[in-house]
Amino acid sequence: MSDREYDALRSALASTRMEGFEVTDQTEQDCLRLLRGEVSVADLVKEIMGRPGK
Repeated sequence: MSDREYDALRSALASTRMEGFEVTDQTEQDCLRLLRGEVSVADLVKEIMGRPGK
């Protein structure tokens, strides 16, 4: 991932926080995994839905 992509992610997460949504460290890590191509959207959704409290 390039510095430009990482900066864009950080900006998007900051905007999300300003809108009043919670952005956890896990959220950021999930986004990074997606951007790096380490996980597909479908697989990540399955993971998230399987997490406690979801």
